[in-house]
Amino acid sequence: MKKLTLLFSVWIWCLISSAQTYSINVDEALVEFNYVSEETTGKIKGVSGEIKFDPNNLSDFQFEAKAHISSINTSNNMRDKHLNSSDYFNTQLYPYITFSAKSLEKKESYFLLTGNMTIKDIVKEESIKFTFEDGVFVGICVIYSNDYQVHEQKTREKSKILIKINVPIL
Repeated sequence: MKKLTLLFSVWIWCLISSAQTYSINVDEALVEFNYVSEETTGKIKGVSGEIKFDPNNLSDFQFEAKAHISSINTSNNMRDKHLNSSDYFNTQLYPYITFSAKSLEKKESYFLLTGNMTIKDIVKEESIKFTFEDGVFVGICVIYSNDYQVHEQKTREKSKILIKINVPIL
């Protein structure tokens, strides 16, 4: 009986002390972008993934997400179709942008999530600053299209893309 009580106590403690697993509200989650030198803004919907997060225990986390690129919307249907073509994202071969976290740190007013971003099978380490308030993860980061061979510019700085990620949970 003691073993059963101990086992039950350990199981309850694990449930209480482990990070919260969140389900993403896929219908509302999105990635907004601003391709600075091209003066192009837009959104990508179809964000899904796994989030496990406890702000009091940063060692127990998981952030895995993907965004369905074919949902790209720049308010210009011809441009959107071209962005999905092999000239840019080639969404027939590479339908998703993915992010897989490797580390999580607490900063003064935000969290810093570092991990591998994959676009067109090109993997680069990127960092996302995020907050979590009122059931929404809001992140920002900067990526460069040259790094992912998507519309290469003469200089890396001209390929700068500002990213804002909104991930509400259910």
